[in-house]
Amino acid sequence: METMHYILLSNGLLVVVSLAFYALLRRETLFGINRAILWLGLATALLLPLAELPDWRPQPVRHMMQRTAQAIAPTLLAPPADITITYPNGQTFRSTLQPPTRSAWPWQQCLAGLYLAGVLVLLVRFGIRLWTLRRIIGQSVCEPYTDFTLARNETVTSPFSFFGWVVINPALYPPNVLEHILRHERVHSRGWHSLDTVAGELVCILFWFNPAAYLFRHLLHQTLEFTADQTVVAEGVDERVYQYNLVTVSLSASRSPLVTSFGQSALRQRICMINRPRSGPAVWGRYILWGLLVSAGILACRHRDQVQADTTGFTPNHPGKRLPATSPTRALVVELEARGSWYQHMALFDTRSGTKTIASDPLVVQIRQNKLSVASDFLYASALYINGKERPLDSLSQIAPESIGELFVMHQLEGQPDVDTQAKPYQILLQTATKPVRFTAQRNEFFALLQAAAISQHPRGESYMFTMNSLLEATFFHNKNALVERTADEHLKVYDEYKNDVDVYINNLPATVADVATIHVREIARLGTRERPYTSWFRPDQPERRFELHIKTAPKRAKRDSSYYVFSPFYTGDF
Repeated sequence: METMHYILLSNGLLVVVSLAFYALLRRETLFGINRAILWLGLATALLLPLAELPDWRPQPVRHMMQRTAQAIAPTLLAPPADITITYPNGQTFRSTLQPPTRSAWPWQQCLAGLYLAGVLVLLVRFGIRLWTLRRIIGQSVCEPYTDFTLARNETVTSPFSFFGWVVINPALYPPNVLEHILRHERVHSRGWHSLDTVAGELVCILFWFNPAAYLFRHLLHQTLEFTADQTVVAEGVDERVYQYNLVTVSLSASRSPLVTSFGQSALRQRICMINRPRSGPAVWGRYILWGLLVSAGILACRHRDQVQADTTGFTPNHPGKRLPATSPTRALVVELEARGSWYQHMALFDTRSGTKTIASDPLVVQIRQNKLSVASDFLYASALYINGKERPLDSLSQIAPESIGELFVMHQLEGQPDVDTQAKPYQILLQTATKPVRFTAQRNEFFALLQAAAISQHPRGESYMFTMNSLLEATFFHNKNALVERTADEHLKVYDEYKNDVDVYINNLPATVADVATIHVREIARLGTRERPYTSWFRPDQPERRFELHIKTAPKRAKRDSSYYVFSPFYTGDF
């Protein structure tokens, strides 16, 4: 979709640039400026679709662009059946969605193949022409001049220049005509006009299906010839004689798009431009109008809003640039972000530089038993939209991870002036793919995190610290963050569910779970627990244990009489 978006925009801008120049500037005599304007227009068509500009468009225009993109975006298509995916823990499962009744015609692949075939054919032709020019120059007798190298070749019927060479058969022309030809071709050589001709040919190769590319090349060649004619006449050559020589040479001229030739381009236009009065100051209005027309085409380019922190100093976890509304799901994302109170809490989407992921705590979406689901704490605070249409939350379990094109979880900030009180605070927006998505490293990591979130409340890791009194309180309320419980004889015991998944350290020395049972609760000076990040324990290759338990003891404390202790789990002091 990103590639198609760029192709449409760049070709549309090239049409605007070429047609605006043809209608407004092709008859103006400021040829040097015209040459620069043409290349500026081409750079605009090629580079602006890649840029992400500040969204200065009026709200009605933005709204129209978003709605248009949503209307033309593809509808829901399920992936083919019999597809399996393997997760980092080694488990595999098959897609639960049914394939469509009719397979879609792969029109995008066919168009891409047709385009590449056309480019390949034109590149081969381009290479043959370059080789032919090199052979002609190599077979010529070369004579160095001040601004160029004269290549005499008796097989050439029409004079031309290519970079620093001027190829001609001097025997075909009288001395006065030969002088005009050399003056003309010297201007081409000195101005490096061959760079323009080669670049114009490459434009036609890249955009061979766009008629505006051939119009651009034609306008560029005309401008170069007009420039050379104007320069020669300005050197004091008689205009009538020069025009007569143009007619004489053009009768036998053969044209090539890779070279600049004395007899090339439309003869009538060249003679008209030689006799045309020079453009006055009023012509600048046409250049301004050309710029306005090209600027109007930029309205279709991608835009972004500046991300601003709210009055509380909180900056949402936002990618920093507004996404183009190229699908129903992205259109909803853009629409929510435009309200100011919504931001991307979680996201999985593709950019030109690769797959981008955002995952903020808490993780609303999880993968439980190899199926997507919403975390139990957010079942009543979430709404689900698949391809722009609202669906029940249980529909999420029918979407296999390999069929997810893009996923966004939008969160609405509280306390904002424009908060929508009717909307649920979490909006899960999912765009399906028409075929199984190739799992990159970013996608593997993202879905592994969702799997780990179904196992742990803190998949990225968490640490806790307890003193003796806070540990008494934690064990009284069975707070499992302490990893230990209190036995009847006031000793510690690691919870059974953690025994095989914890590394124990007592006074900074490695210990075992059995060693913990020898410690009296009143011996505790400090007890620390740590849950390692999922990247350490949720992996098939030599995973680490999930938890760490660090105990620092104070043995003298246990020898005190128990009457010195206030047996209250709520007392947090240490006396």
